[in-house]
Amino acid sequence: YHGDHEKRKYTPEVGEYHAIIEELELSENDYTVVNECRCEFEFEGDSKGFEGAAGFPDEDDVLYVIGLCEGNHCSESRKNDVGNGRVVLMKKSEDPEMTQCIWETVRVVNIPSSAAFLDYSAIDITQDGRVAITSQEHSAVWLGQAKGIDNGIIDPIGFDFEVKSKVLQFPKDGGCHTIYCNIEGIHFMNDDMLMAVSDKMKSKGRQDFRCHDKDQSIHAFVIP
Repeated sequence: YHGDHEKRKYTPEVGEYHAIIEELELSENDYTVVNECRCEFEFEGDSKGFEGAAGFPDEDDVLYVIGLCEGNHCSESRKNDVGNGRVVLMKKSEDPEMTQCIWETVRVVNIPSSAAFLDYSAIDITQDGRVAITSQEHSAVWLGQAKGIDNGIIDPIGFDFEVKSKVLQFPKDGGCHTIYCNIEGIHFMNDDMLMAVSDKMKSKGRQDFRCHDKDQSIHAFVIP
């Protein structure tokens, strides 16, 4: 994002939980936050929010953001109801004086139930609509196709997911134990390769020791 805008103010109510989207101006070695707006979509608490996002303009060059909910049903109370992933399609709205802004919810879109995950940790969507969605808990990636995205342009009314898809497990060790335990970023490098990023493993015995070798790392995988 490039521009010379003042930071917009947001006024969330006490006890409400909303994500904040920051717009950045990039320089060669740094960045500046030039705008921050809260999302209209409200979460149940401070634990399960958006875990990834992708942005596309429509044919009028209006930017839409697709936010990936971490929990099933975008919920904390129903987070363990596997196969009920959701994304929230949003569009920014500003008041006439440009003093407040909000990312309004346009639609909530279901992820196909073939992504039968306990959590959803990252998303990438290519210019032609190929989709990758990862799960930390399952150490897996769901590969599918989005409808309503063509040559990097989104149709906000037609955006959805094709039913046809496949789920791939990230590699295991020689004993078939999970070693990619903390995937929190995913990106299509090309048609045949994915790049993934791992977060730090959970401390105090909350994860198996085998998770350590692959944490805080960047990984490249060939799609079979």
